[in-house]
Amino acid sequence: MKNWTLHEGDCIPHMLSDMDKESVDFSIFSPPFPLLFAYTSSASDIGNSEDLRGEAKIHLSYFYRGLLRVLKPGRVAMVHVMQIPRLKRSGGEGLFDYRGINIKLGQRAGLIYEYDWSVRKNPQAQAIRTKSHNLQFAGLERDRANCRGTLNDYLIKFRAPGENAVPVTSEGEVSRQDWIEYAEGTWMDIQETDTLNTEEARAEDDTRHICPLQLEVIRRLVLLYSNPGELIFSPFTGIGSEGYMSLGGKSPKTGKRIMNPRRFHGCEIKAEYIAMAKKNLAKAVRMSKEKENLLFA
Repeated sequence: MKNWTLHEGDCIPHMLSDMDKESVDFSIFSPPFPLLFAYTSSASDIGNSEDLRGEAKIHLSYFYRGLLRVLKPGRVAMVHVMQIPRLKRSGGEGLFDYRGINIKLGQRAGLIYEYDWSVRKNPQAQAIRTKSHNLQFAGLERDRANCRGTLNDYLIKFRAPGENAVPVTSEGEVSRQDWIEYAEGTWMDIQETDTLNTEEARAEDDTRHICPLQLEVIRRLVLLYSNPGELIFSPFTGIGSEGYMSLGGKSPKTGKRIMNPRRFHGCEIKAEYIAMAKKNLAKAVRMSKEKENLLFA
């Protein structure tokens, strides 16, 4: 029996009408970051919106209503976001509180906001990649009033209201020593390059690069908030990072994996990403089966 499925299309109507109500055990994803990353030309693509207080906010409002509908009572959704620099071409200055608006809209939809981790990012690498004068030495030496630190990632924890019918208690997956490390408010040990390869998923009309979530972040959160065999859902699947780790894929950077695989369902609107996600998910299943054969040989 196939333990993963993908839906090619907009996740919002899919969650609101196609998916079974209260069918998801754990959800983990990166919503599109408006202004920063252009993914497709589709009107359904939140990443195309420069109106963060208008169009993008409306999209996200409907999105969180759908997420609440499919998440089982008492279960968790983890949302990976970062703060967004305002565009000078639009007359903006400073940062847009993308973390804050996701928390606000999630709560408005009925989800319970419980916590968020921050994930450390390298300031030198970010300064080179984004060419931000706020981080560069040139800005430091020109006028320190405009300087700021690096923009970390945030992992927002939402929980669906109600009693969790199946406690997440699987033995041997998260030790006390693991929890001592994971319970730190900022994860300092995540390698920024611990991601799936994105080159093959790029199309000629891509205007900006995509930003897959680090595999170790996914591994930890899947282990923390789901039991083996349960359904993991990513409404913005991209090239399949969340599914790859959930199904037992191994990080090429750290060599770490989830020893007891879960099931996976994802949504993606871009055909190139869907094609790459299918390859990555199939690869994860093969790797998991190879691991089982070695264990029982």
